Amino acid sequence: MTRAPVLLFLLFDLGSPIPRTAAIDRGRALYMAQCSRCHGSTAIGDGPDAVFLRNRPADLRRSDVLTSYTDKKLIQRIREEKKMELQFRPESIARQAADTEALYQFLHTLPSVSWRWVDSGEETYYDRCTPCHDRYGHPQPELPPGVERRPRDLSDPAFQARITDRELRGLVQHGRRSMPALVPRVTDREAADLARFIRLLSPGYELYDRFCSSCHGPHGEGATGALLTRPAPHFAFDERYFKERSSDEVRQAIWHMLEDKTPSMPHFQETLSAGEVKAILLYLRSLPPLPGESSVGQ
Repeated sequence: MTRAPVLLFLLFDLGSPIPRTAAIDRGRALYMAQCSRCHGSTAIGDGPDAVFLRNRPADLRRSDVLTSYTDKKLIQRIREEKKMELQFRPESIARQAADTEALYQFLHTLPSVSWRWVDSGEETYYDRCTPCHDRYGHPQPELPPGVERRPRDLSDPAFQARITDRELRGLVQHGRRSMPALVPRVTDREAADLARFIRLLSPGYELYDRFCSSCHGPHGEGATGALLTRPAPHFAFDERYFKERSSDEVRQAIWHMLEDKTPSMPHFQETLSAGEVKAILLYLRSLPPLPGESSVGQ
């Protein structure tokens, strides 16, 4: 995910009159990209990765997490806290076989992805689409105000197969039937980039993002950038990788990774600035109280 201009957060930290709604929207986009996998789209600790954690993620809405610590302490904890190991236990051999094939098919797309445009579309997706479609394209359990029909699952292979690139660009820009048009409307360039990112949404993409990207990189680039400071693979999922290995060898490596590897939570000191964490905290504190619960941090 491309990072917001440093100037935005410098102004935010200095108390510049950036509109509160803009800061909250930015915090929500960062939260969906970096935190929702564990803490869930509604911040109650029920994200898609929660079942793999040894300890359930904190319920940020009904606990005293946001009120027991200063922003400075929370920023320190989020950026420097010891990693929490994940515990992956496939429900069955059939499930692991399906996951292996989905991940294999996704890996094969990596060498042909135009990441410059996809990364731009990813940022727009987190900012504009996650209120309905969550991080991986799945419909949210709680729909935003004004949305009456349950949104489609953008990661559904059947949906991806039947919609053309032109239709997908038109859908994100103008809406259609149950899909409302985005307001303010995205530009032609934003629509094209957003459609490119949506094309990646799939069961394989979700598996890669959850279990592989922290070591192999978000683009399959291997140990580059921040990953150079960690024990990480020094190879990329590029054309050379697939030329040197048979499909069976790649599938076998995926199988053993899903069976044996214990992934870990990302180290946010390398992925989130203090200003970005502060924006996330602002967003969390702006959430309305849950039914039957008092507001957190109000």
